[in-house]
Amino acid sequence: MSEQINIAYHEVDFLLPIHRFDIRFSYVTKKGLPFIREFVLRLVHISPMKLSDIATFFGFSDIEVEEAVGDLVDKGDLQFTEGGQVELTSKSRGYFIGLGSTPLVSSLLESGGQFAFELAGFNCVGRKRTNDKWMSGLNLEVPNEIVANSERMVKRKFQENFHKIQEQGFWEHKSLDDEPGRPSIYTMESVRKLGQEPLRLTSLFSIDPEGVPVEREDFDILGDSSAVQELVTDAIVSAQKPMNFKQVGEAMAAFGDYKTRTLFNNHSIDIVKLMLDRQSSALEDGQWVPFVGPLYSKDNWQLINNYFEKHLAALKKRKDHIADLIWLAPSDGFWGQTLRVASCFSELVDGSVSKGKNSERFYEPKLYLPVLDSRDRRTIGRWKQMLPGHLSNVYGLVEGFMDGNVEVLLLSGEAVVVCYHISKPDSLPVSLPVGYISTDKKVVEVVEALVQDYVGGIISFDNPRDIGPLSKL
Repeated sequence: MSEQINIAYHEVDFLLPIHRFDIRFSYVTKKGLPFIREFVLRLVHISPMKLSDIATFFGFSDIEVEEAVGDLVDKGDLQFTEGGQVELTSKSRGYFIGLGSTPLVSSLLESGGQFAFELAGFNCVGRKRTNDKWMSGLNLEVPNEIVANSERMVKRKFQENFHKIQEQGFWEHKSLDDEPGRPSIYTMESVRKLGQEPLRLTSLFSIDPEGVPVEREDFDILGDSSAVQELVTDAIVSAQKPMNFKQVGEAMAAFGDYKTRTLFNNHSIDIVKLMLDRQSSALEDGQWVPFVGPLYSKDNWQLINNYFEKHLAALKKRKDHIADLIWLAPSDGFWGQTLRVASCFSELVDGSVSKGKNSERFYEPKLYLPVLDSRDRRTIGRWKQMLPGHLSNVYGLVEGFMDGNVEVLLLSGEAVVVCYHISKPDSLPVSLPVGYISTDKKVVEVVEALVQDYVGGIISFDNPRDIGPLSKL
């Protein structure tokens, strides 16, 4: 029986706060003994002996055996009985875990370094900095009390998970032996917080071939994901919006789209039907190519490029016209919560002009992002942080196009991508992006007219929906 293949319908990054600490500690480790000292102790461990017996066993002279045993007596490892034999002391008996075992003595060592701990379950996540930023992801909110007391909590967690942290390779104890004993924590000397940064956790939300949601997986970097998963659930609930089937149906009608609705079943999407429809669409040269998942996912972006490529090539040959390439984002809490949006838009911007000294522009890329209005400084600031390198090509647009439920990527007069972001919080944790690619001129014309009508419209006198490039805001 073949293994069931699940389909990822969305990809969301979650930003988990981590604190970096300088931790100093002492630990006890076991180490072996010098050859003569070890084997004298092993011999006496079997049974107390006279000096003459030890000398005979090792072939020592009287002076040599007295020197070897005297050194061990001075170190507190051997003692004389009333009968003149030598035996182990209580100290040296602790070197052995069983008869015939190798004696190991404890050694106290100092160590330390920088360690990073996430603030949900306090898993140690390594020693290197993430070099990441608080952008393009859903923040996981940790209670202020935990943030304020992270040093105290890390001190306890470090001691509890001391062996695990060592086994993960986050610190290495200094041993000169080939087979050192297992170290154990002796004392915590200091725990000092150095700073905070995000740990980016990518979560794939999947459905099975029948469209039934699949339980999300734990994060490999975390030994225990339970506390983080609770925060992820909270972040998802905060970003959800009410069910929007009715509004999406109205948008489909406005586009004259009667094919995409045939993909739905009682759960979400009929994946088998979608794949069969896609295969048949290949014979129609891109008249209607269905897909599931965000535009900017790796596979969907490649699919879009395949259909847009020949139309972009035609534009590059024309010298008399510069087409608009408009990307209109939806008002959806899960859209753009990944670094892939910035990467994909950079591709569009880089491909809009030729290389070399006498560069030519082929098309004008514009990314329209939803805002409440021109005074929505918080949202504008978030978008600026997300796309700092292309602000002259990124525009603010007062939200409301198709009630914020539809995303469009439009190459004027040539090709279009329409994606519906469906919210069904009772069964799907995050929104379900599903839509189509079309190079049908009539379809492109209908979508373009609706997009241009909205983008070029006004809310009131001297108050346009298009509030201009973010570089000027």
